[in-house]
Amino acid sequence: MPHIIGETIYLREYRMDDLEAINRWRNIEEITWWTAVYVWPESLEQTRRFLEDQVNNVDPANRKFAICLREDDRYVGHIGYECLDLRRRNTELGIVLGDSAVLSQGIGAEAINLFLKVCFDELDLHRVGLRVLRSNPRGMACYKKCGFREEGAMREWHYSRGQWHDLVIMGILQDEYQALHVR
Repeated sequence: MPHIIGETIYLREYRMDDLEAINRWRNIEEITWWTAVYVWPESLEQTRRFLEDQVNNVDPANRKFAICLREDDRYVGHIGYECLDLRRRNTELGIVLGDSAVLSQGIGAEAINLFLKVCFDELDLHRVGLRVLRSNPRGMACYKKCGFREEGAMREWHYSRGQWHDLVIMGILQDEYQALHVR
């Protein structure tokens, strides 16, 4: 994926010099616990292995791309696909904003819309899904703003901070995306 340029951000492939920025957010509990995916805290070596896999494209069906601010080229998070299935024309989106200074500024929605453009217009996917904890209202609002619809939930799927959290399944279809982005 070459640089995909938006109004305030751009998406690019990972580079090894992203290591410290990635490791920094992967060790902030307030960021990682929302994902229900990352082990916290994470060693620099664990982060290095993740980054090397991304740089070397070890698993083409599971790729992440850096989200960077256009104003200063600062790495602020990542977005990517998981379980890309070109035969069935679907994938699952994953996104993390690892810089709390950029939250609630539309960065996530802009990154998602740039990424959906690639998924639907270039890869010709039919469906993009995602999973989000119901206890992440900021994330759910962002996904709905981008056109995702709630499709179901796995009740009490994730245990964290002394309580169980539902995992919500959301998705957007190619025609729904196109209806939102009439050319």
